[in-house]
Amino acid sequence: MGKRKTDPAGLPMVVAICAFHVENVRKHLHHNMAQLADDEYFVQLDRPVTSAAEEVAAEVGAAGGTMHVLGTTGGLSASRNLMLARWPNHHVMFVDDDVRLDAKAVTAIRESLRAGAHVAGTRLARPPLPLPWFVTSGQFHLLGWHRDDRDIKIWGACMAVDTAFAHANGISFNLALSRTGGNLQSGEDTTFVKMMKDAGAREQLLPDCSVTHDVDPARLTLRYLLRRAYWQGRCEAGRGQARAGLRKEWDRHRTAPESRWRLPLACLYGAVTGWGVLHGLLRR
Repeated sequence: MGKRKTDPAGLPMVVAICAFHVENVRKHLHHNMAQLADDEYFVQLDRPVTSAAEEVAAEVGAAGGTMHVLGTTGGLSASRNLMLARWPNHHVMFVDDDVRLDAKAVTAIRESLRAGAHVAGTRLARPPLPLPWFVTSGQFHLLGWHRDDRDIKIWGACMAVDTAFAHANGISFNLALSRTGGNLQSGEDTTFVKMMKDAGAREQLLPDCSVTHDVDPARLTLRYLLRRAYWQGRCEAGRGQARAGLRKEWDRHRTAPESRWRLPLACLYGAVTGWGVLHGLLRR
C-alpha cells in the first residue's frame, strides 16, 4: 500500500464492521470484501470469545481482513468509540454487521472523504422481501431503511467519518444513547453527525448510491416494531427533544402513501412512541 502519510486522504479507508451477530459476519464476508479496493476491512465483535467467534475470525483473516473479539459486550457506542481510538487519523466507514456493501457506494464514500467531506453516508435500501401489513414505509426508519420518497439522513448502519476531525473537536459517540443488551436505544449516530456539523464538519449525502440493510426476520414482527417505537420515544426524551421527536415520528408514520393502514398504524406506533417519551421523561 506504500508509505503511510499523516493526512487521512493518503491512508487506506478503514471499513469498520461493528458486529454483534457473528453469523452475520460470516454471511456477508465474501460479498463485502469483493466490494472493496485498497480499503482495510476490520471487524470488531462486541461479544465474549467463543469457538464460533474464533472460527469466523480465522475466516476473516483468510479473506484478507482482520477480526477482533472484544471478549465482553459494551454496546454499540462503546464499540464505535474504540474504532475512533484505534484509527485517530483515518477515514473510517462504519458498517453494521447486517449490511451488504456495494462497490459503487464504497467508492463514492471514499472519494467524498478524500475530496474534503468529514462525514458521509449513502442510502440504506431494504432487501427484496414481502412485508407484513403492519410494516409500511412509515416504519422503515425503525428497521434502518431509507424511504424512496424522502431525502436521506446519515445513519450508523453506513456512516463514514474523518476521525482526525472528530478527535480535533472532542467528538465521540454518546454512551447513553447506545444500543446495549436488551434495550433498543438509538440516536447515537444522528447525534454524532449533529455534533460534527455543529463543529463545522462538511456533510456529504450520497442518495444515488445505496447499500442493502438486511434484517433478521424476527424484526419483521409487530412486537419488535412496537418495542423499537417505544425505545425511539425513550431516545427522543433522552436527547431533550420530546415534543419535536413525537411530531417527527407522527409525520413519518402517517405519510406512508402505499398503505390504507397508514392512519391506524400512525396512531398505534405514535401512542407507543409517546409512552416511551413519557417513560423517558419520568426517568430523567
